[in-house]
Amino acid sequence: MKSNINIAKKSCYVLILIVFYSCVNDGYINSDNKLSSIELSTGAIYPAFDPGVKDYYCTSLNTLKTFQVTLNDFEASKTIYINGVKVTGKVTSLKLNPGEDIVIQSGYHPDEMLTYTVHYLPVEMPKANLITKNNPSEGYILVSLFEMGQPAKDYSYLGILNNDGFPVYYKKVPYGAVFNFKYFDTPNGKRFSYNTTNDIGKAVIMDENFEEIKRLDLLPHNGHGVLPTDNHDFLYLDDNHYILPTYTTRENVDMTAYGGSSSVDIGEFVFQEIQDNNVIFEWDTANFPELLGATDPIYYAQYATAGKVDYFHFNSINIDPNDNNFVLSARHTNQIYKINRTTGAIMWRFGGSDDDFNLTGNQVISHPHHATILPNGHLLLFDNGVTKTPRQSRIAEFALNVTTMTASLVFEYKDEGRYFDIMGSAQKLSNGNYLIGWGGNITSQTNANKSDVTEINANGNIILDISFSNNPNSFSYSYRALKYNITF
Repeated sequence: MKSNINIAKKSCYVLILIVFYSCVNDGYINSDNKLSSIELSTGAIYPAFDPGVKDYYCTSLNTLKTFQVTLNDFEASKTIYINGVKVTGKVTSLKLNPGEDIVIQSGYHPDEMLTYTVHYLPVEMPKANLITKNNPSEGYILVSLFEMGQPAKDYSYLGILNNDGFPVYYKKVPYGAVFNFKYFDTPNGKRFSYNTTNDIGKAVIMDENFEEIKRLDLLPHNGHGVLPTDNHDFLYLDDNHYILPTYTTRENVDMTAYGGSSSVDIGEFVFQEIQDNNVIFEWDTANFPELLGATDPIYYAQYATAGKVDYFHFNSINIDPNDNNFVLSARHTNQIYKINRTTGAIMWRFGGSDDDFNLTGNQVISHPHHATILPNGHLLLFDNGVTKTPRQSRIAEFALNVTTMTASLVFEYKDEGRYFDIMGSAQKLSNGNYLIGWGGNITSQTNANKSDVTEINANGNIILDISFSNNPNSFSYSYRALKYNITF
C-alpha cells in the first residue's frame, strides 16, 4: 500500500515539474520561429518573401562591398544567426565571400531553428566558365550578359567577374538586352554605367555602391527636342560632363544616285558633348552627305527596300588622349573617323571605300567595333571581318603616320576559324596585355560556344580564357568585355 502511495507521489511530482517547465519555457514550446521579412540593401529578393518558403534569390549581390540585411521582426528573445554569426539588431552589415549564400537561422531554441537561404547565383543567370588561367593581370572584368534565343527574355544581367570568371557582383536589369557596362574614375568618385536597349534609350549611371544616380538623354539643340541615347556607347567625364550618341530620321532623301528610290528615310547619327546641362558640341552625319556613298555595298539594297536605312551604324566613341579629338567607329561603312572636337571636321578616315590611309592586304578591316587611340598614338580595334574571305575575327593594332597618311599593322590576334559577326571589343591593358571581348555570332552554335573573353600577352599567349554557358538554340553574349584595376 505504501509503495503505491510513493508511486503516486512521484508521478505527481513529475507532473508538477512538467507543468512548471512548460510555463517557464512557454516561448519554446509554443514559439513561432518564422521570420516575417528579409530585406537586402543590395537588391530585392525573389520570390516575394513568404514565411513558408525557405529558398530565395536576389536581383543583385556582391562580394566587393559591405551591404545591410534587415530583419524587421528582430527581437532580443529570439536567436537569429546570419552565416553563423549571431544577430544583435534589426540591421546587420554583411560582406560575402565569392559565391557565399546568405543563410539565416531563426528560432527560440537551438533544437528548433528554421533556415532561410538567399542563394548567391540566380539559376537563370548565364554562367561564366573558366577555361584557362595563367597569371592574368590584376583587375575585374565588366560584362553585360544577355541571351539571344526563343522565347525572348525580358531581363539580362550586369556582371563583374574576377580572374576565376566568377561574378563577384551582378545586377539583374529589366531589359531583354543591356549594353556597354563600363567604369569611369571621375573627380566625383567611382562611376559605373550601362546602356539600355534603344526602345528605352538611356545611359544609366551608378555610384560606387552601384546605386543608380541618374539617367541621361540628349538635350534639345539645333531644332530637335530631347533625344534618347543610343545603346552602343557613351563617355562620362564627370557628373556634369558627358558625350551621348543618338539617331535621328531624315525623311524623303533621294537615293537614286545609289540605285535606290527617290524618297528614302535615312537614319542619321548624332552625338552631343554636354557640360553643365548645356550642349557645347554637336555632330551630325547629315552634314556629311558623302558618307551615304561610303556604306558597304552589301547594304546598298536598303536604299531601295528598307523602311529606314542604317547606312552608318555607329558603335564606339572615344577621345584621343594625345590631342583630345573624337574617334568614332562605324560598322556599315567599315571606317574609323577622327573628328575635330572644335570644328567638327573629319580629320581622317581609316578603312572603307574612301580610306585616307590606302590600306591593302591584311590591313583592310571589315565591320569594326570599339576603336581607341592608345597613348602612343596607335589605333586599336576589334575587326569582325564580316566581308572577308574567309570570314575571320581579330583584334588589330595599327601605327599611324598622319603626316604621310600611312598605317602599318603592328599587332594582331586571331584564332583560326573564329568568327563573330556582331559586337566585340579590344582593350590594351597597362601591363601590355590585351583583353578581347569576342562579341557574338547569331547563326553558329559552334562559334557561339567558343570562349567569350580572352586575355593575351604581347606574344599572343592566352593567359585568361572565359566562356559563357549557352542553352540549345540560344546564345549568351556580352556586347563588350572591359577590364579595370579597381580598388573597392
